[in-house]
Amino acid sequence: MDNLKEIYNFYKECSDGFVTQDGYAAVPFGKQLMIIYNGQQLKVCRTESSAHKFIKEHRSTPKQGTVFL
Repeated sequence: MDNLKEIYNFYKECSDGFVTQDGYAAVPFGKQLMIIYNGQQLKVCRTESSAHKFIKEHRSTPKQGTVFL
């Protein structure tokens, strides 16, 4: 968990792309942004606002192995 905070603090002032405190990263990919989470490439977004929207939706989806009672 400390590594995520270190990565966030290092990249919070970058001009292209962004990193969240919970491990999501939007990395420049040509003129688009690639969303990366836990080392997996999730999606390529055209704009920063669509990347923020995708991350918000991805956070709320149940992850594999989650059991609802």
